[in-house]
Amino acid sequence: METERLNIYLPRSVARDLRRYVPARQRARFVAQAVARELHRLKLLAAIDASAGAWRDEGHPDLMTPADIDRWIEERRAGLGWDWPISNEGQQNG
Repeated sequence: METERLNIYLPRSVARDLRRYVPARQRARFVAQAVARELHRLKLLAAIDASAGAWRDEGHPDLMTPADIDRWIEERRAGLGWDWPISNEGQQNG
């Protein structure tokens, strides 16, 4: 992986904890992983915001009631084999 050097400023308490809990030769990797996790979270939030309003009830008249939604879920699950009966083998009687 290509890397780039950055100079950043951290609050003193954060820098102190970083030195205390993360060994010296692991700090850059630790910071990179923490930043990557936070960026991933921000990207997900942006995607959620961008998709707000994408669903329109008018576009899905077949899913207007709870019964319609239950039917839709059952149809999808049946295609996956999730509706197979669970075997009683291996269960102990109470």
